[in-house]
Amino acid sequence: MNDKTVAVLGGGSWGTVLANLAAERGFKTTLWMRDNEVVEQVNLGKQNSKYLPGYILSDNLLATNEIEAISSSDLVIFCIPSDSFRDIAQKAAPHIKLTSHLVTATKGVEENGFILMSHILSEVFGDERPIGVLSGPNLASEISKGQITGTVIASSSEDLQSVFVEIFSSDSFRVYVNEDIYGVEMGGALKNIYAIACGIADGLDSGENTIGMIMTRGLAEMSRLAIELGANPQTFLGLSGVGDLITTCASPLSRNHRIGKYIGKGLSVEEAKKEIGQTTEGLKTLKVVWEKAKERGVNMPIVDSLYKIIYEGEELNNSIQKVLGTDQLKDVEF
Repeated sequence: MNDKTVAVLGGGSWGTVLANLAAERGFKTTLWMRDNEVVEQVNLGKQNSKYLPGYILSDNLLATNEIEAISSSDLVIFCIPSDSFRDIAQKAAPHIKLTSHLVTATKGVEENGFILMSHILSEVFGDERPIGVLSGPNLASEISKGQITGTVIASSSEDLQSVFVEIFSSDSFRVYVNEDIYGVEMGGALKNIYAIACGIADGLDSGENTIGMIMTRGLAEMSRLAIELGANPQTFLGLSGVGDLITTCASPLSRNHRIGKYIGKGLSVEEAKKEIGQTTEGLKTLKVVWEKAKERGVNMPIVDSLYKIIYEGEELNNSIQKVLGTDQLKDVEF
């Protein structure tokens, strides 16, 4: 057993996989979640059948619904949906030691303003603890099957980077480092919007040319907003940018892609949400990004089009043109 201890907050598919990856590498790991029934299932049956049926969990992994159980953890990872992220961070704060490293693995934006999860951690915890962002093309179901995956840990703290690499890096889960926290986190949040757009295109039986165009024009939109808000657009050329964008836009395993596909096939937004049954971060991110783009005068035609369809009830009318909108002519901007 290794001496460092890990806590993961959030018992969904992503939180469960991350916790188990650390536990399988010999680190004592605590997985906190609210659902006591799933807690018992993880501890007694070594499965989380609600989210990852058939995925056998390590004996080094202990689930709990008592948040004070994370108090001895050296690394605390937040896998909480964005709409409850701040609340859980505030509840966890009294139980996290000053020497702990904090990492957000949530790809989303707080609805009340363009506030990323790392900013919430900074507001709640101040500058006393190092903060990192985990992002990349990381579909939990594929990771649970041992398929090779690359991820990015972004932090200004080299110590946090090295601790995370030590705990998680393996032949099948390859960890890369980056210092651009804002760019890495923006890539993870913004790509969900374009996954919805690609899902709609898929639902409309659009061709591969159309999907490729949505991805690359989406990357251009993301880069425009990144520069306006102070991130490095070159970060989007890495795993947390184009890597995550391609995976999420193309994969039917992505919730954002799936909800878009349901909308493309004619379901209402509410009907599509019921079909998914889990949090779809892209819907919330879309609203916040649309507001920020309007405020800062950033041209984001796909965002504009999706906002009209999802939040203003504009009819899709089986037309992908409704999603694409009217873009500027320049191909590569940077």
